[in-house]
Amino acid sequence: MNKHDRVMEIFLQECKEILEDIAPKLLNLEQTPDNKEIINDIFRGIHTLKGNANSFGFTKLGGFVHYFEDLLSIYRQEGKKLQSKEVDIFIRSFDIVELVFSYEEEGREDYPQDYHKILEEIKTSIDEENSQETHENSSVVFDEVVMESTYEHNENIDISQLLTMLQETKFEYKNQELGEKKLHIVEMHLDNDIYLRGYNHQIFFRLLSELGEILYSVYEIDENLPSLEDFNTEISYIKSLTLYFLSDKDLMDIEDVFEFIAQEHEVNIISITPKEIEQILLKTQEQISLKKATLEQEQTILTEEKRLAPQEKTKSSIRVESAKLDELFDSIGELVIAQSYISQNEQIRSLNNKELDQYVNMLGKSTRLIQNKVMGLRMIPIRDTFLKMRRVVRDVSQKTDKPIELILSGEDTEVDKTMVDKLSEPLIHLLRNSVDHGIEATKEERIAAGKEPEGNIYLSASHKGSSFVIEISDDGRGIDTQKILRKAREKGFAKEDVNYTDEEIVEFLFHAGFSTAEAITDISGRGVGLDAVKRSIEDLRGKITVETEFGVGSTFKIILPLTLAIIDGLTVRIEDETLIVPTLSVVESFSPVLEDIHHVKGDGEFINYRGEILPIVRLNKLLNLNTKIIPFAESTFICVDHERGRYILQVDELLGRQQVVIKSLGLLSNNIKEIAGVAILGTGNIALILNIEGIRDYLDLEVVR
Repeated sequence: MNKHDRVMEIFLQECKEILEDIAPKLLNLEQTPDNKEIINDIFRGIHTLKGNANSFGFTKLGGFVHYFEDLLSIYRQEGKKLQSKEVDIFIRSFDIVELVFSYEEEGREDYPQDYHKILEEIKTSIDEENSQETHENSSVVFDEVVMESTYEHNENIDISQLLTMLQETKFEYKNQELGEKKLHIVEMHLDNDIYLRGYNHQIFFRLLSELGEILYSVYEIDENLPSLEDFNTEISYIKSLTLYFLSDKDLMDIEDVFEFIAQEHEVNIISITPKEIEQILLKTQEQISLKKATLEQEQTILTEEKRLAPQEKTKSSIRVESAKLDELFDSIGELVIAQSYISQNEQIRSLNNKELDQYVNMLGKSTRLIQNKVMGLRMIPIRDTFLKMRRVVRDVSQKTDKPIELILSGEDTEVDKTMVDKLSEPLIHLLRNSVDHGIEATKEERIAAGKEPEGNIYLSASHKGSSFVIEISDDGRGIDTQKILRKAREKGFAKEDVNYTDEEIVEFLFHAGFSTAEAITDISGRGVGLDAVKRSIEDLRGKITVETEFGVGSTFKIILPLTLAIIDGLTVRIEDETLIVPTLSVVESFSPVLEDIHHVKGDGEFINYRGEILPIVRLNKLLNLNTKIIPFAESTFICVDHERGRYILQVDELLGRQQVVIKSLGLLSNNIKEIAGVAILGTGNIALILNIEGIRDYLDLEVVR
């Protein structure tokens, strides 16, 4: 990768970070439109995006965000209040920004579908706002030092406005020579009878534009503007108009445009040559440098004071490519395997060398420390993904005309980054499903059911045992299982002569091609969605469950492992096989008391565990390792915790505890729900990793049977 490619990669990454940062702020702005801090944050992001886009040749993006920035700058002013119309334009404009960025990143020459339509809406909004009160066309804000500058030729000139314009001009004309062009500063103080003398703003600006380029304009409106009833269209309420105009025409040609003005006091034109412009910029730069030096000196003093004061830890960060992090993680996995091999090697252990044992223990501690630190690098909050879902609910809510509030909780819950990246699509499907199918169709229907007119959807995340759990709940109408059963029989998914439980009926929702929608829309009805959700979750070694009550609401629960790479495991033996039980799911291991064990005909075997009756799972039978019955007296029991209830695993022997790297079995493991993967032990042997969720499913099926 050459230098240009590296810089381009950094640029693209920064743009994506800016877009990710702006998206949730726009939705927050919809909730609190008077929050100037949010508007300023969005403006700064868009301004940075504009500069980056123009620097790297993303002209379509740069052109669009230029006007978007101008619109935002209007509402940064004090006294300017946002309405729902403007916020909606902001949100739709941001959609175009994201689309055109992806187009330019892919090298596409075309424009997004609504690019020009939204751009015209932005320009119209800008024109409407600018026609109402004093405005400044430039949205660029420069260093406050320009406010301290003076101009020797005429002290009445607002030098801050002049320098703002000059900086903007320098940006626009950076690849061109000004040549003989002069900057003309036009100050107009018009009497209120100017309209009666034939003055017209549009004609005036058009005539002036034919002679050069208007760079900057400022209107000042009379503070005593009358009410609409008393407004006189023959009277001008504009007190003054200041123009910054770039042209190579003679001053006499320019003065001809002002021939309609009879009074000399109404207009004053000052011309500045390119050399004088350069002198002004040089003088300003000297003042900026002087102020910068003063600030640096003050900073040096502050730094020295901080050095002498008690030191506090400061946070710093660097950007690392995900691929490099994954490579590091894989290397740590190999290190864990190597460390396990050393610590469990029979030849090394047979030496009985205390010093060697000490070093092996030190290696084990260091390996675990490094592993935990690296795992921490991969763990990130689910917050960003959750915030994106607010936009999904908002859009579907508007399309379906259903007022809905999305309530988030557990946004700071951390999960493996690889998993976060793959959760967006399933969550989008489930939330769209909750809005379209879950929440009642009308306010009247909700009120008739004794509910508030506004629907509620709850999106939460939490850690439960060794699992990461996401719940999507709604207070809608719930799932009509009988309607689903009828549809399932119509489509051939369900048999006519079989009685199904509610849980079995709900499972038909996850069949490919199944849909209860009466008509196909851009939201639902094509039978694509929940089957894709289920596949995505299972690809992450997870599971999705549904709880529903007709007329009350539904809850979709996604259960996932905390990480996809390394786990802490309890190694156990069954016959000649070594298995691994995830330690986070283990409550305790114990030798059973035979009097506490009970056999229930047709339902299996149970044990009285601390006053709780728990089912017993014979792993050798479950995994078809041996057909003979192992006496409980010769076994060890392991109590496993699961959110659907605890249960007991019967094993022959406990071998120890160690951290292992999970390796996938590929397509083979898709049909073996009780196995989560395999691990390479320190001895070099292969061990199966048990899937606590899959075993719980096996128990539930046994109870049904």
